[in-house]
Amino acid sequence: MKYGLSKLLVAFMLSLSLTGLGVSQAHAAQHEEQPPMRVVPMLAELKQISPNQLQVTYDQPVDLTKGMTPTNYWIQDMMNVTPKGIATLGKNDTVNATNSLTMATVTIQPVSGANQSFILTLKHKIPKGKAYKMIICYVTKPGDPPFSGDNGSAAFVGN
Repeated sequence: MKYGLSKLLVAFMLSLSLTGLGVSQAHAAQHEEQPPMRVVPMLAELKQISPNQLQVTYDQPVDLTKGMTPTNYWIQDMMNVTPKGIATLGKNDTVNATNSLTMATVTIQPVSGANQSFILTLKHKIPKGKAYKMIICYVTKPGDPPFSGDNGSAAFVGN
């Protein structure tokens, strides 16, 4: 009887491992318990619309205050170690709290009530032919908790 029960148990365990049912059910149970990942707004499009204006469009609506906060935006000079023109960062610099755009260098307005596109009006003209990169950080969806990562970047050349 013991021998038969052992054989039956081994056969049952083997069938579970071959079909993967035991693993699949346990794996599914683990995934059900995990909260969904938070998706942050990402830069979808950047275009220059006038000599001193850039239009930033996100892939989804953003918190209005965060979308209009100059310190959530950086412009990196792609050619010079020391930032020139409209840049706040040199080509080797990384973003930090002291090298973003500021209220003294830009005004930001939403394009419409959708809070998905914003116009950045710079105090100075964007130099023609100069390469820059727009970097955006800390922007969230409406009502989301603070976010400490980036929302994407895009290179552009002044025109």
